[in-house]
Amino acid sequence: MEQKSRRTRGFPQKTKVGGTSVPLSVLLVRHGESEANIHNVIVSDRFDPTLTDYGRQETQSLAQKWQGQPVSAIYSSPLRRTMETAQIWAETLNVATIYPDPRLHEIHLGAFDGKVIDDILRTNPEDYNQWKHNPESPPQGGEKLSAVGARMKAFLDMIASQYHEGLVIGVTHADCLKAVTLSILEAPWTSAQFLHFGNVAGVFLEYHDNRFQIHALPVIPI
Repeated sequence: MEQKSRRTRGFPQKTKVGGTSVPLSVLLVRHGESEANIHNVIVSDRFDPTLTDYGRQETQSLAQKWQGQPVSAIYSSPLRRTMETAQIWAETLNVATIYPDPRLHEIHLGAFDGKVIDDILRTNPEDYNQWKHNPESPPQGGEKLSAVGARMKAFLDMIASQYHEGLVIGVTHADCLKAVTLSILEAPWTSAQFLHFGNVAGVFLEYHDNRFQIHALPVIPI
């Protein structure tokens, strides 16, 4: 979901544990600021905005901090704002190929798609507030957060089966980051209301004992 946000932006560089590089790690990162963000528009399927100039700059600034890391692959949600973000990462880190993956796609928001949040609050505040407090009650035609969590888990399972070392980057969306965070922490889906991922924020995962664990989580509580 797109929301106005310029609150972030730091994200820790890949670290070492016990003096040796982690064999497999995954950086799941949100796209840079998009045109929908600055207009406070919810977008999932109906519209496909590009990044703003600021969104390109903040993406490049973050990607530069990861130069020199052993990047095995870059995956991206197939939407324009994420693919454009991934392209900046790829150019900055000298990665030749970006793999679009629908499992990283924005949450589908049905009747709210393409609408300004203020307009929804004026015309349909009950459904909006119900969804914000319980993402298992999405707007009509929308997707439950648990369904997003299931496809994010499938993505991580694929990564674990295909890669055994290095850093894999996945460019995705805020609600996808919430879903994977809550899934790994085994927290209730209603806890999503307490998480905020600004543009270019993300989650850094390390693979230990046959599962991914959260190593760094730059989340801003609200």
